[in-house]
Amino acid sequence: MPTRGSNTTTTIDPDTGDLMSQTERIPNVLQLGFAVEYSLPYLQSFVKDVGLPAPFNRMIPLMEVVINKPLGNIEGQKTTATLNPGVVWAGRYVQVGAEAIIPLNNQSGHGVGALLQLHFFIDDLFPKSIGRPLFGG
Repeated sequence: MPTRGSNTTTTIDPDTGDLMSQTERIPNVLQLGFAVEYSLPYLQSFVKDVGLPAPFNRMIPLMEVVINKPLGNIEGQKTTATLNPGVVWAGRYVQVGAEAIIPLNNQSGHGVGALLQLHFFIDDLFPKSIGRPLFGG
């Protein structure tokens, strides 16, 4: 939540030397989201080994819902919502993911988008330096 309703910036006009103020209203937006995921590595290791070959045995299918509801300081803005189906592949040193971004209402847009992610597990890549605990041990 923002701590104030607006930011005011004061500048000097280089031509006239007059002070100029510009006020930007800070919106209050409630951001909601939830995800449903199923870990195929967990299935393979702890439930039943169904014999999935690589790379499918390290995949996590998921479905996310993202909702943004304006609460104040935004005139004319309405609630937006998207459905994001996707998959994440998690290796030992890296995680790669892809999701489609599907608008659920007219305010969210009309085309389908995409979200790609690439995460490096730095503590596994450098276990003797960055991967060590900061305190204790």
